[in-house]
Amino acid sequence: MTMRSSRLHGTAAILGTALFIASTFFSLNSKGQTNYSNNGVARILIEGTSNIHDWEMESGQGKSTATVTLNPAGTMTALNNLSFEMAVQGLKSGKGAMDDNTYKAMKEKQFPTIHYTAASGTVKGNGGNSYTVTTNGKLTIAGTTRDVTLVGAATLNADKSLTVSGTYKLQMTDYNVTPPSIMFGTIKVGPPITVKFTLTMKP
Repeated sequence: MTMRSSRLHGTAAILGTALFIASTFFSLNSKGQTNYSNNGVARILIEGTSNIHDWEMESGQGKSTATVTLNPAGTMTALNNLSFEMAVQGLKSGKGAMDDNTYKAMKEKQFPTIHYTAASGTVKGNGGNSYTVTTNGKLTIAGTTRDVTLVGAATLNADKSLTVSGTYKLQMTDYNVTPPSIMFGTIKVGPPITVKFTLTMKP
């Protein structure tokens, strides 16, 4: 074998080894990360107050996706690329006047969706299949975006689906939303609201 041929074989061997290591590393990483989605089903409950009585609106729709990382033991270690979006008109109170005034206050015709995105989050194990997930992301309502921190209680179910639920309080005025009024101003809604969410995502 000539010196040139020997060098070529040596170079090929080195390249082959490098490609094998890279492909193995990529394979291990890709096996740990799984894309999850909820197929458009969610439970969103908004609770508020007024000068007459408390009120609530609810939606059963919303699209969410996330990248979930599991270690070889099946324990969740990270949650990234979280995205959630819902239609404003999906929120219903059971009272047409309340719904219409809320949609108008939220500028629904101009901004028909509410959405939240977070590039990454921290996951804390609470024992068993229970976790606490914290994400720092951006919430957009009526065209105004704010940085918010959401904390959710997460459960990794036996079928590998992930259920996340939590509560977040906000002021409508922080998003340039004027609290709606009903019956010619007789009923005036207060600016603070509480948002409760439950999402179940599957791989």
